[in-house]
Amino acid sequence: MKNEPMTENHTDPRPGEQQGIPINGFQQIVDMLKVADPQFRESLLRRLAIRDLGLANSLRRDLESMEVEY
Repeated sequence: MKNEPMTENHTDPRPGEQQGIPINGFQQIVDMLKVADPQFRESLLRRLAIRDLGLANSLRRDLESMEVEY
């Protein structure tokens, strides 16, 4: 009898690893901002723009496109 190496089954999670639900964090933020108080939303976007102007602009574009759709 040969001593064959064990192979891993890559469809099973590793020990301690959880199977999760895939999330879209960007879309969750857009959804949160969509229902937020307008003053809070604007304040948050202004503060975010200081750290990451591209992200702030991207969020603004998505929010504006959602307003057009309704």
